[in-house]
Amino acid sequence: MQNRGIDRSIILLGVILLVVAATVALVVVYVRTDVVTEAVASEQRLGVLFAIELDDGRLITEAFYYQSGTSRGALFDVPPNTGVVVTHLNRVDSIDTIFFTEGAQAYLEAVSDLFSEEMQFYVVMTEPQLEAVVDLLEGIPIFVADIPTEGPDAVRIPNGDVVLDGAKARAYAGYTVPDERERERIARYQRLVIGLLQRLGGSQEVLASRAWLRSIHESITSNLDRNALGALTRELGSLEGDRVITRQIEGVNRSVETEGTPEVLLFPHQEGRWLVESVRQVVENLKSEDAIRDENIVIRLEILNGTDVGGLASRTAQLFRSYGFDVVAVSNAATSEVENTVVIDRVGNDAFARRSADIIRAHAMEVDIGAQAAVDVTIVLGRDFDGRYVR
Repeated sequence: MQNRGIDRSIILLGVILLVVAATVALVVVYVRTDVVTEAVASEQRLGVLFAIELDDGRLITEAFYYQSGTSRGALFDVPPNTGVVVTHLNRVDSIDTIFFTEGAQAYLEAVSDLFSEEMQFYVVMTEPQLEAVVDLLEGIPIFVADIPTEGPDAVRIPNGDVVLDGAKARAYAGYTVPDERERERIARYQRLVIGLLQRLGGSQEVLASRAWLRSIHESITSNLDRNALGALTRELGSLEGDRVITRQIEGVNRSVETEGTPEVLLFPHQEGRWLVESVRQVVENLKSEDAIRDENIVIRLEILNGTDVGGLASRTAQLFRSYGFDVVAVSNAATSEVENTVVIDRVGNDAFARRSADIIRAHAMEVDIGAQAAVDVTIVLGRDFDGRYVR
């Protein structure tokens, strides 16, 4: 009888210990700090790569950097035909080859290497997944411009400020128009992703439901776990979509033979050095409110070659475009014997001139305000300019 009592006590104690252990495990799961929360707490910069696989095989890629301290973000478009060395294939090929042959994690690392700025997370969606996510979020706000509504290329999407449901968001991402310019297409992709970011950040009541968050998480492919995704959406609640800085890669198109087939690839200028510099400047400026305001202003620029170095103004225009400037005029100066590079303020805005001068480390500045200036700043390149900096 005594042994039987001891046995029952041991069994009861074992059951109690199991219940306690299970309770502790559940508490740990629910209260553990996720990677996004840890990064935000230490005011680290977050890098999230958004990739959308279109039904026709094209890949939309937008690299999003977010600074938690200022709640500001920047979006860089990554053209799928960007030329890189694909190590595992031992050849130069388009960067999207890495995505399709090695997967999202390898692609994330490749884009991080391209920018020389770490990205920690990826979010990948197919067109059907994009449609499902947008519908779960009850639509995304977006400004639609220049969408053909008549003729063979017509898309049933109204122009203007609209809220797109899943099917319309899918059509907006996937439609093609033969005469659509590259910059217009990239701007369309970036408006789509910014709208998605805004809606994720503005859906806190919906995403507070674990069932809804689980549905969103199951509709994407990501290295963010469910808790981290929830933390990211909470942080995005402070993001102002109209203040997101947008950039694209500037470079030269070259024909490269891949697997015996010629393919046109985009190679960033100066072997990617200008791209790395411009990305670094933008993401560093996310820490400063004043710098962010400057980055969001598009400065109209005129560049004049005051030397006998052929093509100098055109190459310098490429440099400034990589930093987000709108170079509207490139020409020769009145003389090719300009010794010192000068930056001329055309509209009475010293900040525009200083920001332009900082890109090439120019020191000489003048003011010459016209009645109806077509540009904000004119730069006259002199012999002291080596193609990158004023010496």
